[in-house]
Amino acid sequence: MSAEEWRPVIGWDGYYEVSNHGRVRSVSRVVPHAAKVAVSVRPRPLKQTPNARGYMQVGLARNRTHRTSKVHALVLSAFVGPCPVGMEGCHEDGNPANNQLDNLRWGTHSSNVKDQVRHGTHHTARRTHCPSGHEYTPDNTIRKSGRRHCRECTRIYRRNYWLTKSA
Repeated sequence: MSAEEWRPVIGWDGYYEVSNHGRVRSVSRVVPHAAKVAVSVRPRPLKQTPNARGYMQVGLARNRTHRTSKVHALVLSAFVGPCPVGMEGCHEDGNPANNQLDNLRWGTHSSNVKDQVRHGTHHTARRTHCPSGHEYTPDNTIRKSGRRHCRECTRIYRRNYWLTKSA
């Protein structure tokens, strides 16, 4: 593992920093207070919480403005550059909680979905049976337009189609 390097969070310079190890911290600064007394803020690591899909996020605040940001996007923006148009943050190992720089890249949505299928985390790729309950086996699976179809359900559909057609 490489040495930890810290860079400013893009758009939050002087407030927050992010590391190549996927950690986020506040920066030491002096903040004006309501009683006209300046309060010094010590640097501290920010608590990361997973969102509903497991991606780690942090809350950023400045001048009564609050924003929740995904940690992988902060790491990529600071160390690789802003997100190119039509791209999104991808985790090489499929673990949305692993936000180390060497595990992240900007990629297309299509490549991100292919990664999910490869990792076994895609919701339809994990299915072992069709909606009618037939198992997806090599003998019972038809691949059409990149999707899986149940051979038995196709047979039943065609049989019923021709029965209603001839009646």
